[in-house]
Amino acid sequence: MIIYKNVFEKMKNAGYSTAAIRKEKLIPEGTMQNIRDGKLVNLKTIDTICRLSGCKIEELIEYIPDENTQKNV
Repeated sequence: MIIYKNVFEKMKNAGYSTAAIRKEKLIPEGTMQNIRDGKLVNLKTIDTICRLSGCKIEELIEYIPDENTQKNV
């Protein structure tokens, strides 16, 4: 399972509030909601977040093994 690690806090620290992200149309609102809900987003979005926040991908997302997923592999 992939989890997001304080993505919007890191964006805010880099000078991008959620209002600014919406206003400048940097990330679509639906995608922002997917991040809040812990749903998957595409790599282009992750790339944009890394570029804007100055963070590495491992600072933004984490993989946590899911017991059910492990059984299906």
